[in-house]
Amino acid sequence: MDSLIAAFSAAALVLMVRSALGLTRAGGADPSTEAHSVTLALYGCLVALVTLAMFVTLT
Repeated sequence: MDSLIAAFSAAALVLMVRSALGLTRAGGADPSTEAHSVTLALYGCLVALVTLAMFVTLT
């Protein structure tokens, strides 16, 4: 189970980093690019919450 929690943590981190990079590149030019980055951030937060819930219930 530890490897599953590590994989979920890595996935959440990747989503959050991609979101941050997307927001810095968007520069306010295209609203759909910003929306995509915000969506990635929300998915990253969701994966992080699932990971936290798994950690709390399994330990």
